[in-house]
Amino acid sequence: MNSSRADILLDLVPQEALIRFFRCKKTEISYGIDEPLLFLNQLRDHGLVPEDLYQKVIKMKSKERKQNGVYKILEWLEKQQEDCMKQFWSCVFQEHILQKYPILRSLQTSLLDGTHRINEQLPRAEKLTGNEEKKAEQKKVGTKRKNSADETEEEGAAPSVSSSSQKKPMLYPISEMGDSSDAFEEFSEEQDREQEEEEEEEDSEPVALFEADVLPVSCGSVIGVLDKSRFAGLHCKSIRTDECWCTPEEFVKQGLTLTDGHWKKDILCHGKTLEYLLKMKILDKHPLGCRCQLCYPKNPHQDKDDLCFICNAGENVVFCTGCPRAFHHQCHLPTLQDTALGSNWMCTFCVLKTNQSLWIPKSRNDALNGPISGNIMHCQYLLLHLYKQDTKRVFTTDPSQKEERYSSVISNPMWLNKVKTKLQKNKYKTVKEFVSDINLIFNNCQTFNKDNKFGKMGAIMKKIFQEEFNTIFKIQ
Repeated sequence: MNSSRADILLDLVPQEALIRFFRCKKTEISYGIDEPLLFLNQLRDHGLVPEDLYQKVIKMKSKERKQNGVYKILEWLEKQQEDCMKQFWSCVFQEHILQKYPILRSLQTSLLDGTHRINEQLPRAEKLTGNEEKKAEQKKVGTKRKNSADETEEEGAAPSVSSSSQKKPMLYPISEMGDSSDAFEEFSEEQDREQEEEEEEEDSEPVALFEADVLPVSCGSVIGVLDKSRFAGLHCKSIRTDECWCTPEEFVKQGLTLTDGHWKKDILCHGKTLEYLLKMKILDKHPLGCRCQLCYPKNPHQDKDDLCFICNAGENVVFCTGCPRAFHHQCHLPTLQDTALGSNWMCTFCVLKTNQSLWIPKSRNDALNGPISGNIMHCQYLLLHLYKQDTKRVFTTDPSQKEERYSSVISNPMWLNKVKTKLQKNKYKTVKEFVSDINLIFNNCQTFNKDNKFGKMGAIMKKIFQEEFNTIFKIQ
């Protein structure tokens, strides 16, 4: 998902939901940011972290202290910069940040696809009455008097993932501080007195985080997705990157420069190791000597996708020799004919990528006025891209067949399948005619649906098309 589309979707999320999502995910973010320098630099560049807090955290040495430092910065943001939540999410959803920190890509998906609303159903902590609050305060003061100086140091420690359910109150709540450096002065002193000790990963991690059939994984700077149905252990090709399917062992070699990397410990999913996922029975590792189809696949296409890249259905697919993608004959453009496929068939995505360096940059007018015959592959690619983006098939078929009032409101209906038919039958003479029909689909959608969710989907799809058009035609 590009940053422009993410910003559009962010605009659809209410401010309160952004704040609530941030509040629920602070610990998850801090735990998933192993190397926080790039993350903190991004926040500083966007004015989202004070310089003194930034300097203190980047000077910390241990992983635990850095994670706690990131948490403190996020807590400061929540208390002091609540109005900047949209700016924060937009800032950390930039592509170079998402590539470095897969946990943020996972959160981006959760926030922007609407699953963040699950958090709205969680019970809120009840507010204490005046008398209860007073008693709690008296109890806290009494406890402080009993504690030794060494014991009180622990009260300012930031919560880690393993202690979040029992976190202790801070000695000086951040919301009551006038200077952010005061909070970190105490925090740094406490951290300097702590001994580094290894903590077991918490078994109470929300299982819902790992329920999907496909899970985001990372190793170093390399990211991919792990298909549970393909996973059986070390030698199964169960991880899909942008370029290929690979085994956990091969994935580790891509992500680490060290030769002693171990797939169980070095591949992370939502901040957890695959060793943890195996321990929690989220993944199933087959025993040594297993001769099943996953462990010893006879399928020569194990390096290829199981489902059609466009419609996400299986069976009777054709495999591209240049990438892992698979397509149904009718889903691809141009439509596939068995007699013309041969043994080295490449999909439109690969052919376009291979030849892209041969095309020269153009102005928008030159691109639009170009003949369709000389730009047929560009148009096929753009149409395939829209089919792929239209996961709910809102724009694929005739809308008047689904909405009784549609014909009375829209005089000239248009949909992707109709554009596909016209393109295949050479009904378009120029690129402009093709683009006009595509824009008509989304303009009709906005006219009929106004500002409801379908109207907003039309606006998003139109912007996606415009951006992809500019990229593929190298618009100057």
